[in-house]
Amino acid sequence: MRAAAAGLVLVALAAGCSSGDDRLSKDDYAKQADALCTKYDAELAKLPQPTTLDALAAMAGQAKGIATEGAAKLRALKPPAELQQQVDQWLALNDQNVKDIEAMRQAAAAGNRVKVQEIARDAQRNEAKADDLARKIGLTSCASSTGR
Repeated sequence: MRAAAAGLVLVALAAGCSSGDDRLSKDDYAKQADALCTKYDAELAKLPQPTTLDALAAMAGQAKGIATEGAAKLRALKPPAELQQQVDQWLALNDQNVKDIEAMRQAAAAGNRVKVQEIARDAQRNEAKADDLARKIGLTSCASSTGR
């Protein structure tokens, strides 16, 4: 009986020491996510400001690559379980931002200024939602619209 109890204690300790899911603490998640947002926002800020639809199409093509890479890096982070649902919602909004960049690129390449403006308005609303959710998660750099 005593050996069985000792075995259960060892199993319980092993389970407690290694959850196997490698989730980050809330603070570590916030630090790593904010560092990624800062890095990719800086890359986006380096892109030239377009003055024509052709230039917008070219810039959006570059921006999409940067935003796609940044979103993938954010998705690779494992938030604490209590934040997972909010993080999933926030990542979905970021994915929509990437789709909006591509839609804007296509509209600009087609010379459709009205569609570009419509996509830009929708993207701004989406970004505001993403920023609000990022703040609720505890992020700071990721919660400021600077071109993502």
